[in-house]
Amino acid sequence: MSQLTILLIDDDPLALELMTLLIQQGLRRAKVYPISDSRLALGACRSSPFDCAILDYQMPGENGLVVAKVLRREFPYLPIILCTGAGDEALVARALTSGVNDYSPKSKMTPDSVARAVRNAVRNSSQSRTIDEQRDELEGFAYALAHDFKQPVRQLMVFSALIADAVRSGNVAELDRHVMFLTGAAGRLDALVDVMSQYTLLNKPPALGDVNLNSVLAGVRSSLGHYIAEAGGELVVEEGPIIRGNEALVGQILQNLIVNGLKYNAQSTPVVTVRHKVAKGHCLVVVSDNGIGIEADYLEDIFKPLMRLHTGAEYAGSGLGLTLARKAVIAQGGMIWCSSKVGVGSEFSVRLPLASAKAA
Repeated sequence: MSQLTILLIDDDPLALELMTLLIQQGLRRAKVYPISDSRLALGACRSSPFDCAILDYQMPGENGLVVAKVLRREFPYLPIILCTGAGDEALVARALTSGVNDYSPKSKMTPDSVARAVRNAVRNSSQSRTIDEQRDELEGFAYALAHDFKQPVRQLMVFSALIADAVRSGNVAELDRHVMFLTGAAGRLDALVDVMSQYTLLNKPPALGDVNLNSVLAGVRSSLGHYIAEAGGELVVEEGPIIRGNEALVGQILQNLIVNGLKYNAQSTPVVTVRHKVAKGHCLVVVSDNGIGIEADYLEDIFKPLMRLHTGAEYAGSGLGLTLARKAVIAQGGMIWCSSKVGVGSEFSVRLPLASAKAA
């Protein structure tokens, strides 16, 4: 666990000093910020992010439970541990219902017990945040996907009925046209099912290993050769390092970004460039293009499920490519963001960990 910053609140100066020593002995890399006035707790958390808050229960003015409730309302995922001079089962029950992650009598606190309580509280809060974020993301995805499923389903129903009417009436002149539309709707529905499957699979942690970016990009260039030729485009790639990730997912991410750079492009020669910047422990893969660009107001929205900035008639697509790319990047412990200028082009930055020194 990386260095932790811990907010310690107790009105007793001696208790503050003792608790600080216990925390620093149990968590040797922790930074402890002690305050003796519970009324300062909310302001302290607003001004500086803390990994955990340890509160004394018996304090003048607002007791530890009141402070915990106030902090929990504004910081729903802040790990909170309550400690007091004596154990009390009723107090434990009240503490847990007030949003406290853990409870410990001061008389039983040791460096090991404090370290264990902090680690457990941090881990549990992180898991709660992840679960809530995944639930919200899944609900949004399901709602958007259900909306997008309706259009091809309606088209299937309409053109099936038109084909049946044409067959019954013997009017076969429009059959080919109806079948073409029916096939197109079925294809769009099939693509949505594939995207849904990919999205579901990305909820599972992928197998990570050392990935040679040069090999991945060579494979992407080969698979996109026909597409690049059809678009009359050009793909420029720099030599890259070995990173830590999942080879298949890295390939999907880069292929998606390269295709977008070629697709959303009005230049006579669409150009996509892939370059790399190596920083301490990480590699920044930058995919830039000379395309139509994205308005600044939409730079965050483009990663949302089924977000389309253009109609299907202008640019075909499911509206899920960047959503899947972002999800794949996060699954590998990375980050992705975009900068863009309308009429000039876009630049997608993917930050992923470097491989081990031995592999590199």
